[in-house]
Amino acid sequence: MDTKTKQAEILKYLSLGLSYAFSYAYIWFFTMYTNNRIAITVFLTCLSLGAIFWLEISIRRQYLLEHFTPSRFQRAETIFWEAILVLLSVSTLSGDMQETSLFFIHLVVIYMVLSGTGHLLSGRSSCLISADLANGCFRLPFGNFFQRIPTIAGFFRSSHDTVEVVLPDGTTVAGQKVKKPAGNSLGVALVLIVIVGFFFAALNNLISVDSHFSEAAIAFDDFIASISFSDAFGRFLISLPVGAFLFGLFHGSVRKEISKEKALHEKLLSASSKLRFVSGRILTAVLLLFSVLYLIFFISQASYMFSAFAGVLPEAFTASEYAVSGFYELINVVLINFALLATIRVFGPNESKTLRNLSVVLMAESTIFSLISASKIILYMSRFGYTFSRTLGLWGTSVVFVGSILAIVYLLKKKQTFAPWMWYSAGSYVLTAFITWFFI
Repeated sequence: MDTKTKQAEILKYLSLGLSYAFSYAYIWFFTMYTNNRIAITVFLTCLSLGAIFWLEISIRRQYLLEHFTPSRFQRAETIFWEAILVLLSVSTLSGDMQETSLFFIHLVVIYMVLSGTGHLLSGRSSCLISADLANGCFRLPFGNFFQRIPTIAGFFRSSHDTVEVVLPDGTTVAGQKVKKPAGNSLGVALVLIVIVGFFFAALNNLISVDSHFSEAAIAFDDFIASISFSDAFGRFLISLPVGAFLFGLFHGSVRKEISKEKALHEKLLSASSKLRFVSGRILTAVLLLFSVLYLIFFISQASYMFSAFAGVLPEAFTASEYAVSGFYELINVVLINFALLATIRVFGPNESKTLRNLSVVLMAESTIFSLISASKIILYMSRFGYTFSRTLGLWGTSVVFVGSILAIVYLLKKKQTFAPWMWYSAGSYVLTAFITWFFI
């Protein structure tokens, strides 16, 4: 075994150790959850730094095994998500946004691993984010859920002459021929779950027949009930599936070749041409209908909709009533417009200039809806001050506004703008969290 392979093996066992330590610390955090915001923030920040360290180990292993070498852009994007993760953890000092930040922290960890190890379908952040997250939440972790078992066995065998990573041609990194696995780990897991069900069904019947079995089952139930998940042993038991998931994610991102993501991306691109079966004339009529509808709405509601820009309340409205009235509906309209644009881009002819221009008009109208919604909240804040919900609502409005602007840039310049939209959304959320910490 060469030096690089030996180093990769050492890092693999370090990753194995991290899976136990990290998962136990994670469970300890949630079982010992307190109202001390500083303690929560410090612990979450330490966990985030640990996740970043774990990712860097995985990236190094990929380099040593010559599986994947990120481009300069991919490396910069990974560093961006690592920074966002740390800032999100620090932002939990804002108690109001703590639960929301915790949710985003989990998503960012998964997405950060995909970005760093090259398992994003497009090789970078893209509109395929739903498929990327499904890959990171299900395929990679559960497809490698039981990988800690052969890794531990390999460590005690001290088998350092072979490499556990299997390449598509059936060879290891060291070039030695190995037997390819007969099935996939996820399929094995499902079969084992079914077998466990058979086992408990059989046990239940035996308990009904024999009193000794019944007494033993009751004793076992009492033992399980005596285990407190607030003590070390109980937390360790809970941490086992968590650690298996995390090891499956980090180790699986190294073990699995990125060729599957590339192949799936190529299939999606080749299949996209077959989906463009809707006539451009029909979609043009649809866009004209929406555009005229919005134009009529703007004209008929001009005095009401735009009064907030001048800081004037319409008659018969209080500031709170005016801010709430129509705010969510307008944001929903913008989201509907995004869905409509995506539908047209997928099922319509992309080369149609008429469709492109009408799509630009649709997104321009979306920016107006976003600005009206923002003016409502700003007017409300100017009179009654900042709150968590108002600040978060303003952030969401800014996200859809910037998304509309970037969609226009994409339509006119053919530049990929989804990644910048994600970066803006993440960065602006962190900024919003810090604003709520300092001013609310």
